[in-house]
Amino acid sequence: MTDILLLLAVFWAAINPPASVASLPETFEGADPGGRTRLLVGGWLAAGVLLVVATMMHGQFLDLLGVAAPSFDIAAGIVMLAGAWRPLLRGRAIDESTASLLDTSDRAALIPLAMPLLASPAALAAAISHGGRVGEGETIVVALVVASLAALAMGAEPLLQWRRRQALAGVLARLTGGFLVFIAVALIVDGVFSV
Repeated sequence: MTDILLLLAVFWAAINPPASVASLPETFEGADPGGRTRLLVGGWLAAGVLLVVATMMHGQFLDLLGVAAPSFDIAAGIVMLAGAWRPLLRGRAIDESTASLLDTSDRAALIPLAMPLLASPAALAAAISHGGRVGEGETIVVALVVASLAALAMGAEPLLQWRRRQALAGVLARLTGGFLVFIAVALIVDGVFSV
């Protein structure tokens, strides 16, 4: 598998766009389209900054923690496992009380939209882990592309009724969560054998 395909798989599973769509409250769907677009752009920009910083500062972050890259890979895999449980069990990325914060105010662009939906802890761990392994440029581009796809999916006019859309997104979120478990275990095993 080429590095770009690997990065696409890792960031798709870590960000889990279907779980983000399934997390949207019905009130978000009915919000003013202009306000929703501003919110999504602001959230994407904030998430992009977090992902770029995590990727660019991967070496400094590892030095600050005092760990080697293989040891961090183990930790990143554990973070990814923790991030997979909610999509696997509930079919959504965040719980209902956190999702209720998604209104069209400016604060919703940061929490919960930028973090934890678009720049999830699993995605930030992947950015640090793969920034040094694959390369900073490739990692940044792929992370931003997948975050963009997630934001576009959340802002798209629904083709299905809200309940059907949420049900379909929930099924896809569970499948993607299972894929994240596979990626996390592979990262942990790779880290263990590299230590």
